[in-house]
Amino acid sequence: MAGNLNLAPGSTYAVEFSPTASDRIVVGGTATVSGANMALSLENDNVALLSSNQTRSVLGQQFNVLQAAGGIQGQFGSVTDNYAFLDGNLAYTGTGVTLALERNGDSFASAAQTSNQRSVAQAIEQLSAGNSVYESIILSQDAASARRAFTQLSGEVHPAIATQLINDSRQLRDAVGDRLRVEGLYDQPAAGSEDNSVWVKALGAWGKNSGSSDSASSTSSLGGLLAGVDGLISEHTRLGAMAGYSDTSLSLGDDTHSRASADSYHLGAYIGHEQGALRLTAGASHSWHRIDVKRDLQFGAFSDRQKVKRDAQSSQVFTEAAYRLNLQPLALEPFANLAYVHFDSDSFTEKGGATALKGSDDTRDTVLSTLGMRAGNRFNLNDTQKLDVSATLGWQHNLSDTSSEQHLAFASAGDIFNVQSVSMDRDAAVVGARASLALGKDARINLDYNGLLGARDKTHGVGLSLDWQF
Repeated sequence: MAGNLNLAPGSTYAVEFSPTASDRIVVGGTATVSGANMALSLENDNVALLSSNQTRSVLGQQFNVLQAAGGIQGQFGSVTDNYAFLDGNLAYTGTGVTLALERNGDSFASAAQTSNQRSVAQAIEQLSAGNSVYESIILSQDAASARRAFTQLSGEVHPAIATQLINDSRQLRDAVGDRLRVEGLYDQPAAGSEDNSVWVKALGAWGKNSGSSDSASSTSSLGGLLAGVDGLISEHTRLGAMAGYSDTSLSLGDDTHSRASADSYHLGAYIGHEQGALRLTAGASHSWHRIDVKRDLQFGAFSDRQKVKRDAQSSQVFTEAAYRLNLQPLALEPFANLAYVHFDSDSFTEKGGATALKGSDDTRDTVLSTLGMRAGNRFNLNDTQKLDVSATLGWQHNLSDTSSEQHLAFASAGDIFNVQSVSMDRDAAVVGARASLALGKDARINLDYNGLLGARDKTHGVGLSLDWQF
C-alpha cells in the first residue's frame, strides 16, 4: 500500500498462515504500531491434512508479515495464536516484522484427562514435526479440542469388541444349560418311543455399559440362531452337539466415533447326567469370529476414516452341578457353575489415512463362577399340555483379570501405546425367567429371559426355542 500505516491501540492485524506462506502487508511509507494485537489463524484450516502420513510442518517457519520502506515504529502489544501448543513470536528490524511459529512448552499429555488420552498423547509427541497426526494436534485450538482428538485417535474400540465377544459367550452356555434342564430329559423312554431330540433356538440380546472415568460408554446388541441334537447314551445320561451363528454389534459413545461388529460361527458338544435329585452337566464350544471395525474421526477441522477386518477365535468349557428340592408347591434348585473362556484375536493394520492404527495379537483368559437358586412349578393344562415356569437368581464372580486393554501404534510410525476399554464387572447379578410348554409328547416350545446386571455393564437377552423328539 502507498503512504503510511497506523495500527492504533485496540486494532488487530489478522494474519493467516500455512506451512509455506502467510499474509503480509507491504507499506511504501512508515508503519506505526502502537500496541496493536496480531491474531494468527490457519489458512483454510488444511482440512486434507490427515489424507497423507507426512506434511510440511508449520513449526520453524518464519514469515515477513509487515514490511515498510520508511521504517517500523513501535511494536505489537500481543500475539494471539489461538492454539494450545503453538506460539507466534515476533522479531523486529528497521523496516520489517518477522513472525516465527514455534512449539510452546506444554506437552500434549498436559491436556489429557484420562489414561487413554495420556497414552495416545505421549505416543503422538514422539512422532515429531512433519507427521500429519502430530501436526493436527499442534493446531488444536485449546486443551478440550486436543482431548477430543486423543479420544478418537486412541482406538479404544479394538479392546472393547474383544471384551464384548467374551461377554457374549454366555449366550451359548445359557442355551445349552436351558436344554439340559428340560423336565424328563433323562428319563428312559417308554417302549416303542424314541429318545433322540433336536432343538432350535432363536436368540437376541441387548446391553449398555456406562463406562468409567477412563473409558467410553457403549451399547451392544446380538442376534443369532442355534441348533442342536442329543440323545440318551446310557441310563440318565444325555449327549449332544450344537452349532449356530450370531451377529454382534458394538457402538462406543463419548465422542469416540467408532463401532464394531462380528459375525460368529459356533460348534459345541454337551453332556448331562441326572441321578435322583442331582444333575451334573458340562459342555465345550469353539467359535470363529470375523470382526469388522470402523472409526470415523472428526476433530477440529480435520477428518479421517479407518476400517479393518480381522479374525478371532474363542473356546470355552463349562460345567454345572444342581440339586433339586421338591417343596410343594415349588421346586427349588440350588446350583453352582464354572466357565473358562479363552479368546485369541489376530494382529491387524487399519486401512485409511494418517491416523490408521496397527495392533498386536490379543489373547485373554477368563474364569467365571456362578452360584444361585432356581425356583419352578408345573401347571397341567390338560392331559397332554403341561406348562413349566421357572425363575433364576444368582451371583456371577469373575475369578480372572477383569481389565480390557490392547497394545496399539500408529501404522505409519511411532511408539506402541496401551489403550484400555471399560473393564469387565468383577461381580454381577444373574436373573432369568423361563416358560416351557409341552405341546404334546414329542414337541415343546420355550420362551426365556436372561439378564446379567453388573455395576457398569447391564445385558438382557431373550430366546425362543422349539424341541422335537424323534
